[in-house]
Amino acid sequence: MSEVLNLTEILTEVQNFITADGQIVPAQRNFYQNLRVKMNNHTGLFNEAEVGPLLLETRLEVLELTDEDYTAIYNIIMDRFGLSKRLEEEDQLRQELAIKVKLRKEAEQKAKAEAITKQKTENEAKAKAEAELKAQIEVEERLMAEAQQKILAEENARKEAEEKTRLEEEARLQTEEIAKLEEQTRLKAEQNARLIEEARIRNEEEAKMKAEIEASMKAEQEAKLKSEEQAKLDAEEAARIKAIQDKIKAEEDEKLRIANEAHLQMVDEAIRITNEERLAATAKIDAEVEEARKIAEQERLAEQTKIDAEIEQVRMASEREAAQKMAEKNAKLAEEAAELAAKEAEAAASSKDIPDLPPFGE
Repeated sequence: MSEVLNLTEILTEVQNFITADGQIVPAQRNFYQNLRVKMNNHTGLFNEAEVGPLLLETRLEVLELTDEDYTAIYNIIMDRFGLSKRLEEEDQLRQELAIKVKLRKEAEQKAKAEAITKQKTENEAKAKAEAELKAQIEVEERLMAEAQQKILAEENARKEAEEKTRLEEEARLQTEEIAKLEEQTRLKAEQNARLIEEARIRNEEEAKMKAEIEASMKAEQEAKLKSEEQAKLDAEEAARIKAIQDKIKAEEDEKLRIANEAHLQMVDEAIRITNEERLAATAKIDAEVEEARKIAEQERLAEQTKIDAEIEQVRMASEREAAQKMAEKNAKLAEEAAELAAKEAEAAASSKDIPDLPPFGE
């Protein structure tokens, strides 16, 4: 079926074309006016078959209109007929689609209703089972709560009894601790007094011992000075003995020199005598020299023995005196060291560390 338009729709399409660029071309205006007259006088339908010849007749009347403009106007109006046709087809398709959608929705609604019914049945069964399970759980929870309350009450009673016993024990221990601290305080006071007295006695003894040690050191210093004096005397004695020895040696050397000179004189004298006389004289001289040497040696030995005896006596006397002084000094130092060690041991045995009292309540 061909689409039918009205007069206004056709003329509106032509008017929109000729005014599209904001100004109207005279040829386009003439075409529009002539077309409007023809369509007003047309007694038939305004369909595609009848409007096409009207457009062509108007084109023949307005020759100044360009072919391009005519073709554009013709296509616009013919497209309008085609648009209406397409709109009809699309409307028909929409109607068919709507019917299909409606049928599909009805099928879906039916299936959904059946599913809802099935789900409802299942939900009711599930709700019933859940209600029964919930009731059973509530009963079990109530019984469990009652049992827990009973256990909790027994536990609280036990804890209260234990707490009461603990508090009583703490009170007893605290009382004993207070008594113990008081006793420790008393003992500490007594011990402090005793330690103070012992410290006073120890200080007095140390002062006394210090004075004795100083006196001993003074005596030792005096003994040392005396020993140095004795050493000086010994050195002087040794020098005197050495001088005596040097004198004896000088005398012996002089005697030996005299003997040698006599021997040389005898030798010179013997040269002038005969051999027998020389031999006899030599033997005599040798005998005299030997005798003189022996006498000198005996005198030297006697003098040396005497000097050695004197030196030994002096040395032994010095050693005895030094040994006696050293023994006396060592004995005195040993006695003082023993007394000091005994006093220190006694002080160490009688003194001990006194710990501070612990904080109250520990």
